[in-house]
Formats: sequence, C-alpha cells, structure tokens
Amino acid sequence: MRGVPEEWRGARTHSQYVVVKSAVALALAFAGPGLARAGSTPRIVKTVLRGPHAPQGVPTEVLLPAGWKPGQPALLMVFLHDGWGSEKSLGKHGLAEVAMGMMQGGAIPSVIIASPRHRGTFLVDSPRAAMESFVADDLVPALERDFPGAGGSPERRSAWGISMGGYGALKMALRHPGVFGRVAALAPWVQPMSWDSYERRRTWLWRHLLEPVFGRTREESRFEANDLASIAAAADPARVPPLLVRTGSLDRWEKGADDLIAILQRRGIAVDAASIAGAKHRWSDWRSATPAVLAFLTRSGAGGVAP
Repeated sequence: MRGVPEEWRGARTHSQYVVVKSAVALALAFAGPGLARAGSTPRIVKTVLRGPHAPQGVPTEVLLPAGWKPGQPALLMVFLHDGWGSEKSLGKHGLAEVAMGMMQGGAIPSVIIASPRHRGTFLVDSPRAAMESFVADDLVPALERDFPGAGGSPERRSAWGISMGGYGALKMALRHPGVFGRVAALAPWVQPMSWDSYERRRTWLWRHLLEPVFGRTREESRFEANDLASIAAAADPARVPPLLVRTGSLDRWEKGADDLIAILQRRGIAVDAASIAGAKHRWSDWRSATPAVLAFLTRSGAGGVAP
C-alpha cells in the first residue's frame, strides 16, 4: 500500500519558494518569439517549435533561468499540461514561480523548462495531430537547436506532466525510453483503453473529445494502441527511466494510476509512487506537489540527471 510521501509531512507551501510578487511579474513578462536577451531574473519566452511531425508549428512557452545565455549549459525539462490547459499553464497556475524560487534559492540547479501546447490531442498520433511523435522525436531537437546549451543527452533531460500531461509523460517513459533521463506524473489520467470499455460509457462529451483522436468505430480504434497498461507490459524494464508518480486520495483517477503502478512494480520497473492524503484533482494540490517533483527530476547521481 502506498503511503503519504516524506516530502508531504509538514511540507512547505509553494509560496515559500516564490520570489517577491513584483519580481515575479517582471520575470514573467513575455519576450518576443525566439531567444530573449540574458537577464538577471528568470523569464518566460514565447516561441513556436517545428519538426517533421508538426511543420505548422507548436506554440510553446519556455522558462529560462536567471542569467542564462545561449551556449551556457542548463538542464532541459519538458512540462506537459493538463487536458484543459495550454502552453500558458506553467506560468498561469504558479508552477513557474515555484521553479524560479527553487532555482534562485539553490534548491535545484539551473533548468530550462519548456511547455508545448497539446490541448485536444491526448498526446496521441491521430488525424488531429501527430503529437506523440512530435514530443518523442521533434521536441527535444527543436529545443536544443533554439536554446543551445540546454540538455544535450538523456541524462540532462527530464519530463513531467499533470493529468492528461501525466498520461503523456508516462507514455514517453514507457514507449520512448531513450529521450528523457527522468519522468514524473502528477494525478495522471489513466484508465483501461479499449473500444469495448469506451463504448460502455460513451457520452456526448466523450464522443466530442475522444473520437476525433481515438477513432469513431471499432475498426479504426486507436484506444488499444494507447493503453498505458499494454504499453507498460511491452516495455523493457532495463530501459525505462526512473519514474515518480503522485496521486491524490480524493482524486477519482487514482484507481487507474494504482493499477498501472502495480503493473510497473510487477515488471521490475522502478517507480517512486505515493498517494497524497486529502489531495484532489485540482491545481492547488498539484502546485503543492511541484517542489518534490522538480527535486526528483533534477536529482543527480545514479539514474539521475547530470548536473
């Protein structure tokens, strides 16, 4: 049984990690597309990343550490937002503030955090978008090209996601294990995915959200190919990077995550998993969990991210 993780016992709130409000406002002032000039405070820049699987471009916001200049080494982290979010979620919901405060306080090393927009795609390859292939194959090369010095090897890259983004992050770890050195998921959206299970609970909303991505008939169903339990069963345990999963005891999606964690553990895949007492599927709980996630993703040493 999973218990309350150590970092949540008497945990500090995210406000203890953030900088003064006026400084945060300046740090979050957007620069134009592409690289911004190095500044004395962290800042978010807006850009559009392209690759063979997304020639039209994917809007992305990138948090740059204080003083970072092109060519200067930094860890690279990818953040995958929730199903209703966008590339703006990292800044909008205070996660960028947490990261900035931790970097400025020395709790984590300098890290460039990129958040690509993937709303409506479920991070799946479908007629709507080839988003899984973009994140797995195109995103890192585009970031390392446009922000030289970021990443450079799997050991210097990490990924995490929330809710739908947590589902996508876990898929990256299990199906594309050579891209990121560490992966974390907060309240991941995990459930059995098959045409039969979908058809039993089909609603108008699910038709609108799921069928353009996963298929409208049994014959064209892409549910099975994107079922995390099946992907985990086929994964090579020796290649899957270290994982961290945090769920909430009051989150209705926790059962699916528990079932997936059990599969991972039976297969010998390392996963640091815990349920947070009283946590729900909401931003305040996700924000409070962010310091532990960032610490895990930037940890150096065996199986960790290189400093």
